[in-house]
Amino acid sequence: MRVVNSSVVVLAAFLTSVHRAASAHERCSTRSMKPSLQRKSRDVHASNNNNDTKSKLRSTSIHHTSLYDLHSMRGGTIKSSSDATTTILKKQQTLNALHQTSFLIVISTSIVAFSPLPSLTRHLGSTVTAVTSPLTPQERAVKILSFLSAISAAIELFLSPLIGVWIDLKGRKRPSVLLYSLIAMANLGVVLYPSVGSICISRTVNVLIGGFLMIVANTVIADMFAKNDGGSDKMDDVHGKDQMGTVLGRQAASISLGFLSGSLLGGRLTELGERPAYGCAFLFSTLAALNASFRMVESVDLAKSALGSHEHSWDHASLKQKLLEAPLSSVQLLFHYGKRMRMLALLLLLQSAPIFMGDVFQMFAKEEWGLLPKDFGGIIALFGVLGIVSNMSLPIVLKSLGIQTFSLMAIASSLLFPITTILTTNYRYVLMAGVIGLYGGAQKVGTTTAMTSLASELGVPQGQLQGEKASMVALLKIGCPMIYGMLYLKGKEWSTLTTSGVGGVGLTTLMAKIGKKLPFLLNVLLGVIAFVVTWTNV
Repeated sequence: MRVVNSSVVVLAAFLTSVHRAASAHERCSTRSMKPSLQRKSRDVHASNNNNDTKSKLRSTSIHHTSLYDLHSMRGGTIKSSSDATTTILKKQQTLNALHQTSFLIVISTSIVAFSPLPSLTRHLGSTVTAVTSPLTPQERAVKILSFLSAISAAIELFLSPLIGVWIDLKGRKRPSVLLYSLIAMANLGVVLYPSVGSICISRTVNVLIGGFLMIVANTVIADMFAKNDGGSDKMDDVHGKDQMGTVLGRQAASISLGFLSGSLLGGRLTELGERPAYGCAFLFSTLAALNASFRMVESVDLAKSALGSHEHSWDHASLKQKLLEAPLSSVQLLFHYGKRMRMLALLLLLQSAPIFMGDVFQMFAKEEWGLLPKDFGGIIALFGVLGIVSNMSLPIVLKSLGIQTFSLMAIASSLLFPITTILTTNYRYVLMAGVIGLYGGAQKVGTTTAMTSLASELGVPQGQLQGEKASMVALLKIGCPMIYGMLYLKGKEWSTLTTSGVGGVGLTTLMAKIGKKLPFLLNVLLGVIAFVVTWTNV
């Protein structure tokens, strides 16, 4: 794993320079966009040298010029310097708190993301049924985890639309704190009583609540760009999408950094047993809940039109109706909002499917590459670093290429990893392909930004949009782990063809060579289709 560790060190060192370049680029863009506002602020500052209070206020205003732009270009009006500065600072605090809590909770979930498979294998191997079962403990663990993934996705399918309505009705802060606390309690359960049952409960809660937190986070970001009245011209709208893409990139970078840190830590703690891993996860999830409680500002209050004309009732009759409509909510984006939203939803499905391989990739790495959990954690950490670098440099790349060209490049980059996995048996070459295609992990930024902006134009509440989007993606969570699992098992059968005397030339030989790599072949197919859809429609 020297290649993995050295790659992590080099990419981590490069992160600082990328962040500084992005910050310099953003400051340059701000100065070129609002020179008149800056000159005016400097003149007022000079004319009030004898008034310390006003001078400090104007200085703060200049420091937050880019956030003034964000507020005004989305249709807001600046009533006074004091009110505007307060709003700007609250928005900045909200985004900072969101990035911090996302970082903490992703560390928590990443620490135990790969613990269930070895932990369940160990527990199941010590039971009486391990002797009589025709399946190995690891195969039984994979079946249990696949079943839990399907159950979690089914629950998310029904509840995601209700979560969207809930946060539109109750705000974003209180639901966030509650969801963080549920993850902390589930992790604590494994620490107090490690068993098959407690591990399964924690896995289900982490997967399910993690999906709900994505709904809340995306809604908070959308609130920061909500239009307070009907007007913004085309150039403001384009720049608003760029700004939203930048914030989404920073959010993704926070998640990637959390995933990197959690994977590195979890790979080592898992080898020590359940209690150290889940105890550390409990600590980080508790910190996330506390940070959200004391530092997060209610974003609905900062975007007064977020709930405006879209009031939701929460009585028994409406709740029953929404539960009955929940399965249909998963396809609302495909049929209810027009052709462009349908195309964006289809593109999101194509881009999201490879994420839900379940535990197939971990099993493949163990059986084909002989990697231990610690080594596998190093690979995941490498991709975490790549995600940080790609998302932190996103503002510069978007400015240079534009959203459509970047989306095409990102999709093409995502194909390098599965193609290399199919063509070689050396995981070092696969890691090199991942480094070259680092922007593959950011391919959904353009799709997400376009969907959020389109929903705002159509007057769809952001909580409702994010709930329906999560419900749609939950369909993938139900089907994809089972599909990838079946493909992997079928691939194992194919890999035995030549050793069973059935091999030869032609199709049989090709099937035997693909073998367990069949799931990666599906990822290549999905990536090609996504590229074509983006090329012809976006």
